[in-house]
Amino acid sequence: MRYAAKSEQGKRIRNEDCLFIPARPGEIALAVVADGMGGHNAGSTASALAVETVVAELKRGGLGSPEDLILKALSKANAVIYDYSITTPNCRGMGTTLVLAMAFKSRYVAANIGDSRLYYFDGNSLTQVTEDHSYVAELVAAGQITREEAARHPRRNIITRALGTREQEQADIFKGSWKAGDMLMLCTDGLFGVLEDTEMARVLREEADMEAACERLVEIALYGGSTDNISVALIRNEEGQ
Repeated sequence: MRYAAKSEQGKRIRNEDCLFIPARPGEIALAVVADGMGGHNAGSTASALAVETVVAELKRGGLGSPEDLILKALSKANAVIYDYSITTPNCRGMGTTLVLAMAFKSRYVAANIGDSRLYYFDGNSLTQVTEDHSYVAELVAAGQITREEAARHPRRNIITRALGTREQEQADIFKGSWKAGDMLMLCTDGLFGVLEDTEMARVLREEADMEAACERLVEIALYGGSTDNISVALIRNEEGQ
Protein backbone atom coordinates (compact mmCIF):
# COMPACT_ATOMS: atom_id res chain seq x y z
CA MET A 1 0.00 0.00 0.00
CA ARG A 2 1.01 3.61 -0.53
CA TYR A 3 -0.33 6.56 1.41
CA ALA A 4 -0.51 10.34 1.22
CA ALA A 5 -2.36 12.97 3.21
CA LYS A 6 -2.87 16.70 3.62
CA SER A 7 -4.62 18.75 6.31
CA GLU A 8 -5.16 22.49 5.89
CA GLN A 9 -6.46 25.01 8.41
CA GLY A 10 -8.02 27.11 5.66
CA LYS A 11 -9.88 30.22 6.80
CA ARG A 12 -10.64 28.89 10.28
CA ILE A 13 -8.93 30.15 13.44
CA ARG A 14 -7.52 26.69 14.12
CA ASN A 15 -7.39 23.27 12.49
CA GLU A 16 -9.82 20.96 14.29
CA ASP A 17 -9.22 18.09 11.84
CA CYS A 18 -6.85 15.24 12.69
CA LEU A 19 -5.64 12.36 10.53
CA PHE A 20 -3.42 9.31 10.52
CA ILE A 21 -1.57 7.41 7.82
CA PRO A 22 1.35 5.00 8.40
CA ALA A 23 4.69 6.72 8.83
CA ARG A 24 6.77 3.82 7.53
CA PRO A 25 6.42 0.61 5.48
CA GLY A 26 5.14 -2.40 7.35
CA GLU A 27 3.07 -0.37 9.79
CA ILE A 28 -0.66 -1.05 10.13
CA ALA A 29 -2.51 -0.60 6.82
CA LEU A 30 -4.89 2.02 8.12
CA ALA A 31 -6.01 5.57 7.41
CA VAL A 32 -8.15 7.69 9.74
CA VAL A 33 -9.64 11.17 9.29
CA ALA A 34 -11.59 13.06 11.97
CA ASP A 35 -13.29 16.46 12.06
CA GLY A 36 -13.71 17.86 15.57
CA MET A 37 -16.38 20.16 16.87
CA GLY A 38 -16.95 22.13 20.03
CA GLY A 39 -15.67 25.69 20.89
CA HIS A 40 -12.28 26.89 22.00
CA ASN A 41 -9.82 24.01 21.56
CA ALA A 42 -12.42 21.30 22.24
CA GLY A 43 -12.84 20.29 18.60
CA SER A 44 -9.15 19.71 18.03
CA THR A 45 -8.95 17.85 21.34
CA ALA A 46 -11.84 15.56 20.40
CA SER A 47 -10.46 14.70 16.96
CA ALA A 48 -6.95 14.11 18.32
CA LEU A 49 -8.25 11.84 21.10
CA ALA A 50 -10.35 9.92 18.58
CA VAL A 51 -7.52 9.28 16.14
CA GLU A 52 -4.99 8.49 18.87
CA THR A 53 -7.32 6.01 20.59
CA VAL A 54 -8.54 4.28 17.43
CA VAL A 55 -5.04 3.85 16.02
CA ALA A 56 -3.66 2.54 19.34
CA GLU A 57 -6.52 0.04 19.71
CA LEU A 58 -6.24 -1.25 16.16
CA LYS A 59 -2.46 -1.56 16.42
CA ARG A 60 -2.98 -3.58 19.59
CA GLY A 61 -5.21 -5.96 17.67
CA GLY A 62 -6.78 -8.94 19.42
CA LEU A 63 -9.27 -11.68 18.67
CA GLY A 64 -12.08 -11.13 16.23
CA SER A 65 -12.68 -9.95 12.69
CA PRO A 66 -11.50 -6.55 11.44
CA GLU A 67 -15.10 -5.38 11.78
CA ASP A 68 -15.19 -6.44 15.44
CA LEU A 69 -11.86 -4.77 16.18
CA ILE A 70 -12.94 -1.55 14.49
CA LEU A 71 -16.21 -1.37 16.45
CA LYS A 72 -14.33 -2.06 19.68
CA ALA A 73 -11.80 0.69 18.89
CA LEU A 74 -14.54 3.20 18.09
CA SER A 75 -16.40 2.33 21.29
CA LYS A 76 -13.22 2.94 23.28
CA ALA A 77 -12.64 6.26 21.52
CA ASN A 78 -16.20 7.35 22.22
CA ALA A 79 -15.77 6.59 25.92
CA VAL A 80 -12.44 8.43 26.10
CA ILE A 81 -13.84 11.58 24.48
CA TYR A 82 -17.09 11.53 26.46
CA ASP A 83 -15.29 11.07 29.80
CA TYR A 84 -12.84 13.85 28.95
CA SER A 85 -15.67 16.19 27.96
CA ILE A 86 -17.52 15.87 31.26
CA THR A 87 -14.40 16.25 33.42
CA THR A 88 -12.61 19.06 31.59
CA PRO A 89 -13.63 22.74 31.62
CA ASN A 90 -14.58 24.18 28.20
CA CYS A 91 -14.86 20.70 26.67
CA ARG A 92 -18.40 19.73 27.61
CA GLY A 93 -20.34 18.69 24.53
CA MET A 94 -17.29 18.28 22.32
CA GLY A 95 -17.27 15.56 19.70
CA THR A 96 -15.87 14.55 16.36
CA THR A 97 -16.75 12.83 13.13
CA LEU A 98 -14.48 9.98 12.08
CA VAL A 99 -13.94 7.83 9.02
CA LEU A 100 -11.40 5.03 8.74
CA ALA A 101 -10.32 2.36 6.31
CA MET A 102 -8.29 -0.78 6.94
CA ALA A 103 -6.70 -2.01 3.72
CA PHE A 104 -5.98 -5.60 2.76
CA LYS A 105 -4.64 -7.20 -0.41
CA SER A 106 -7.94 -7.52 -2.27
CA ARG A 107 -10.47 -5.96 0.11
CA TYR A 108 -10.98 -3.15 2.57
CA VAL A 109 -13.08 -2.59 5.67
CA ALA A 110 -14.26 0.90 6.57
CA ALA A 111 -16.33 2.64 9.23
CA ASN A 112 -17.75 6.09 9.82
CA ILE A 113 -19.54 8.20 12.38
CA GLY A 114 -20.71 11.63 11.24
CA ASP A 115 -20.20 13.14 7.81
CA SER A 116 -16.53 12.61 7.05
CA ARG A 117 -16.44 10.36 4.00
CA LEU A 118 -14.73 7.44 2.31
CA TYR A 119 -14.66 7.27 -1.50
CA TYR A 120 -13.51 4.43 -3.77
CA PHE A 121 -11.61 5.34 -6.96
CA ASP A 122 -11.20 2.68 -9.67
CA GLY A 123 -8.87 4.72 -11.86
CA ASN A 124 -11.71 6.47 -13.64
CA SER A 125 -14.72 7.23 -11.47
CA LEU A 126 -15.17 8.11 -7.81
CA THR A 127 -17.87 6.42 -5.71
CA GLN A 128 -18.96 7.43 -2.22
CA VAL A 129 -18.78 4.38 0.05
CA THR A 130 -19.90 5.74 3.42
CA GLU A 131 -23.25 7.33 4.17
CA ASP A 132 -23.37 10.67 5.98
CA HIS A 133 -24.96 10.86 9.41
CA SER A 134 -26.42 14.31 8.88
CA TYR A 135 -29.72 16.15 8.80
CA VAL A 136 -29.64 16.68 5.05
CA ALA A 137 -28.66 13.05 4.39
CA GLU A 138 -31.82 12.01 6.22
CA LEU A 139 -33.85 14.41 4.07
CA VAL A 140 -32.30 12.92 0.92
CA ALA A 141 -32.99 9.37 2.13
CA ALA A 142 -36.62 10.32 2.80
CA GLY A 143 -36.93 11.76 -0.71
CA GLN A 144 -37.65 15.26 0.58
CA ILE A 145 -34.69 16.89 -1.19
CA THR A 146 -32.20 15.89 -3.89
CA ARG A 147 -28.45 15.38 -3.40
CA GLU A 148 -27.89 18.61 -5.33
CA GLU A 149 -30.22 20.49 -2.99
CA ALA A 150 -28.48 18.93 0.02
CA ALA A 151 -25.15 20.39 -1.08
CA ARG A 152 -26.62 23.90 -0.81
CA HIS A 153 -28.98 23.39 2.12
CA PRO A 154 -28.54 25.95 4.96
CA ARG A 155 -28.55 23.16 7.56
CA ARG A 156 -26.11 20.86 5.75
CA ASN A 157 -23.56 21.11 8.59
CA ILE A 158 -25.85 19.55 11.19
CA ILE A 159 -24.67 16.02 11.96
CA THR A 160 -26.78 13.39 13.70
CA ARG A 161 -24.00 11.16 15.05
CA ALA A 162 -20.60 12.06 16.48
CA LEU A 163 -17.99 10.36 18.63
CA GLY A 164 -18.02 11.53 22.23
CA THR A 165 -21.25 13.51 22.45
CA ARG A 166 -23.11 10.77 24.33
CA GLU A 167 -22.21 7.66 26.32
CA GLN A 168 -22.69 5.29 23.39
CA GLU A 169 -22.65 5.85 19.64
CA GLN A 170 -23.26 3.63 16.64
CA ALA A 171 -20.84 3.37 13.74
CA ASP A 172 -21.59 2.03 10.29
CA ILE A 173 -19.32 -0.63 8.77
CA PHE A 174 -18.63 -0.98 5.04
CA LYS A 175 -16.74 -3.69 3.15
CA GLY A 176 -15.53 -3.72 -0.41
CA SER A 177 -13.13 -5.32 -2.85
CA TRP A 178 -10.39 -3.53 -4.75
CA LYS A 179 -7.48 -4.33 -7.03
CA ALA A 180 -4.00 -3.04 -7.85
CA GLY A 181 -4.11 0.61 -8.86
CA ASP A 182 -7.37 1.38 -7.06
CA MET A 183 -7.47 4.07 -4.38
CA LEU A 184 -9.46 4.93 -1.29
CA MET A 185 -9.95 8.59 -0.40
CA LEU A 186 -10.95 9.73 3.08
CA CYS A 187 -11.89 13.38 3.57
CA THR A 188 -13.71 15.95 5.65
CA ASP A 189 -16.56 18.18 4.49
CA GLY A 190 -14.15 21.03 3.86
CA LEU A 191 -13.28 19.16 0.66
CA PHE A 192 -16.43 17.43 -0.58
CA GLY A 193 -18.63 20.31 0.55
CA VAL A 194 -17.05 22.46 -2.15
CA LEU A 195 -15.91 20.05 -4.89
CA GLU A 196 -18.14 17.85 -7.03
CA ASP A 197 -17.31 14.14 -7.17
CA THR A 198 -16.44 14.51 -10.86
CA GLU A 199 -13.92 17.24 -10.08
CA MET A 200 -12.23 15.20 -7.36
CA ALA A 201 -12.10 12.20 -9.71
CA ARG A 202 -10.48 14.34 -12.40
CA VAL A 203 -7.68 15.33 -10.01
CA LEU A 204 -7.07 11.69 -9.07
CA ARG A 205 -6.93 10.72 -12.75
CA GLU A 206 -4.55 13.53 -13.71
CA GLU A 207 -2.16 13.45 -10.75
CA ALA A 208 -0.11 10.26 -10.69
CA ASP A 209 1.79 11.46 -7.61
CA MET A 210 -0.38 10.95 -4.54
CA GLU A 211 1.13 13.80 -2.53
CA ALA A 212 0.56 16.13 -5.47
CA ALA A 213 -3.03 14.91 -5.74
CA CYS A 214 -3.68 15.76 -2.07
CA GLU A 215 -2.10 19.19 -2.48
CA ARG A 216 -4.13 19.92 -5.59
CA LEU A 217 -7.42 18.79 -4.06
CA VAL A 218 -6.91 21.12 -1.10
CA GLU A 219 -5.79 23.96 -3.34
CA ILE A 220 -8.85 23.67 -5.58
CA ALA A 221 -11.18 23.50 -2.56
CA LEU A 222 -9.65 26.67 -1.14
CA TYR A 223 -9.92 28.39 -4.51
CA GLY A 224 -13.52 27.20 -4.74
CA GLY A 225 -14.41 29.03 -1.54
CA SER A 226 -14.06 26.45 1.24
CA THR A 227 -14.06 28.24 4.60
CA ASP A 228 -13.63 25.05 6.66
CA ASN A 229 -10.63 22.97 7.62
CA ILE A 230 -9.79 20.59 4.78
CA SER A 231 -8.31 17.13 5.23
CA VAL A 232 -7.76 14.32 2.74
CA ALA A 233 -5.96 10.97 2.92
CA LEU A 234 -5.30 8.54 0.06
CA ILE A 235 -4.49 4.82 0.07
CA ARG A 236 -3.41 3.15 -3.17
CA ASN A 237 -3.45 -0.60 -3.63
CA GLU A 238 -0.12 -1.73 -5.01
CA GLU A 239 -0.64 -5.40 -4.18
CA GLY A 240 -3.86 -6.43 -5.94
CA GLN A 241 -5.04 -10.02 -6.20
